[in-house]
Amino acid sequence: MRTNPCKQSQTDSSRQRNGAAVVEFALTAPILFLLFLAAFDFCRLSMITHTAEQAAYEGARRGTLPGATAANAQQSAEDELQRVGLQQAVVTVTPTDIRSTTEEVTVQVRIPMNANGWITPTVLKDTYITRSCTLSREYVSSF
Repeated sequence: MRTNPCKQSQTDSSRQRNGAAVVEFALTAPILFLLFLAAFDFCRLSMITHTAEQAAYEGARRGTLPGATAANAQQSAEDELQRVGLQQAVVTVTPTDIRSTTEEVTVQVRIPMNANGWITPTVLKDTYITRSCTLSREYVSSF
């Protein structure tokens, strides 16, 4: 019986295929992991943006209630930020002194991405999420 010297055995072929699979994985895995990590970071960005909007709204809503102070509005916004664990956020309430004649209350929330990214921020470093909400007060007295 003649054997073909060019014909490879089944085990040689499967070893080469296993080696090819390892090389393919080594080439595609870093790209795949990068995409997953970027997706996580952008999901975090979306969550922080929504939380900033909600905190600004809740702070402004609290500031429009009769008898509310700027400190009440600021605390309400900071409570919303704390629920998600955001750090180093700055909450600004305008006007700083809410009186019975104040017609509008504005709350601005500014959150740094450097301190709040899940993964080491590279794309979003030195980025701030800033949202504000202005609401009109009811029961404003004209005197």
